Amino acid sequence: MNIDIFSAQLVQSLTARGIDGQTANTYVKDLLRTLTEEDLREISGYETKEDFVPLSESLASLIREKNARLSAQDTHTKVIRTGPVSPTDVETRQPIGTDNLQHTKTGMQPIRPTESTAVKNPPDNMEHTKIGVPVPGMEEGPLWEEEVGKRGFVPLTPRGKVFFWTLLLVTFPLSLCFSIMMLFIFVLCFLTVCALIGASFLMIGGEVVAGTACFLVGVIYGIIQICTTSVGIGIYEIGLGIICAGVFLALGVLTYYLAVRGLPYVLRQELLFTRHLLRQIKPMINRWREECNKR
Repeated sequence: MNIDIFSAQLVQSLTARGIDGQTANTYVKDLLRTLTEEDLREISGYETKEDFVPLSESLASLIREKNARLSAQDTHTKVIRTGPVSPTDVETRQPIGTDNLQHTKTGMQPIRPTESTAVKNPPDNMEHTKIGVPVPGMEEGPLWEEEVGKRGFVPLTPRGKVFFWTLLLVTFPLSLCFSIMMLFIFVLCFLTVCALIGASFLMIGGEVVAGTACFLVGVIYGIIQICTTSVGIGIYEIGLGIICAGVFLALGVLTYYLAVRGLPYVLRQELLFTRHLLRQIKPMINRWREECNKR
């Protein structure tokens, strides 16, 4: 079933349930604007009007409730006149070419009796999980789930205030010990990473010195061997010195990247984690105060 056939049959179904045709057309048009791709796939699987009977009944019930509410409001706000209207009651300024306009003594703008208030007013602001099945909007989350800094502390009731301060005094030694332990762990980790960064730079200097020494010793000793003993042994010593220098050079490069990239990244993540923990203190206190109010 395509969308045109669906809308036409839905209007017919609403009309059969006592809804005015113009009102049914308006509500169906408003419903079609809220359809998602999932709803359109569901509509394509319909074959007859019987497939969306729950939708028709739900929408018809919603329209009746809205019309009844609007009728009740009109009954309270309408001014009933029993005598003839005198020229001094209201200044009638009727536009040219308009007829059958009703004026009241309140000085409100004239309205046409044939216009339906339900047509002018769109349906209530509802969310649609499935087509035509309105559900109320989501409720506001608890105070402790709000972003830190946007709201203050949850106010305490008299009974909640007693529970809050009593529990705070009883658990203060444990909370103090826990806070000191967490602060000690943070400082220890921070100083450890800083010390590793400093040690890495010292290791780079040591590796440079060791690599240079191995290279010089190997080259000088190899030249001496070439001149005194054997050319093969001298070349072997020179190659061994070059290999040792290359190994120390590779270790120096790895240590440099560890000191410049790796350890600062660990330090930055530690600081971000600490900031995240500090941001959770206020929501935790708000949740605690909320639970104390429920006691």
